[in-house]
Amino acid sequence: MNNDWINNIQSLIGYTFNDCKYLMAAFTHSSYANEHPTVGNERIEFLGDCVLDFLVGEKLFLSDRTASEGDLSAKRASIVSRAPLARIVDKLGLMQYLQVGVGVNKNSFSDKKRSDVFEALLGAVYLDGGLDACRAVLDKIYYNAVIPERDYISELKNYSEKHGIALFYYDVYSEGGRFIAEADVVGKRFKGSGVSKHDAEKALAEVIYKALTEMNE
Repeated sequence: MNNDWINNIQSLIGYTFNDCKYLMAAFTHSSYANEHPTVGNERIEFLGDCVLDFLVGEKLFLSDRTASEGDLSAKRASIVSRAPLARIVDKLGLMQYLQVGVGVNKNSFSDKKRSDVFEALLGAVYLDGGLDACRAVLDKIYYNAVIPERDYISELKNYSEKHGIALFYYDVYSEGGRFIAEADVVGKRFKGSGVSKHDAEKALAEVIYKALTEMNE
C-alpha cells in the first residue's frame, strides 16, 4: 500500500492516521497475509465490529429517549447489518485498496466480506484515535449514507408473539443455485429465497410479515 493509497483513504473518511500501520492492517485480506509475512485483518475487523455496535447503540439511545430496548435493538440491527455496510464500502470505492492474494477476485466479494472491510477500517481508527475519532468518522461517512433496512425477522417474531401466532419453520435447502426457506403459518405455506441461507430466511420473514399484517388490516 503506497502513500497515494493511504492519502486517498484518509481523504475519503476524513481522518488522518498518526500511525498508518493500523490502516494498512485493516486493508490486508487473509489471502494476502497467507502469501506474505504479514497479518490479515480479522482481529482488527472483530474490534471494529464491537466499536460499531457500541457507537450506533449509543447514538440511538441518546437520540430517542422514549424507545424501548426492543425497538433500539431492532433498529441497531438494521443499521449495522451487512448490506448497508457493504453499500458504503462500494460508494467510497474502498475495495480497490484491499490487498488480496493471487487469484482472489475481490470484485465478487459478498456483502459480508465487503462489510468486514468497513469494520476493519473502523477498528483501525479506534486503535489510532479512540472513540471520538470513530464518532467523527461515522458522522462523516456512515449515518447519512445508511438506509435503514427493516429487520423483518425480528418484526415477525414480535408480531407473532403479540398475536399468538405459531410459526413452524422447515429446514432451509438449496435449489437451483439458491437457498429456499419455507414455513407453514395460519394454514398457509410461504417461501422465501436468497443467495445465502440468511438471505432466504430474511425473504421468508418479509413475505410472512406482510401477509399477516394485510390479513389483519
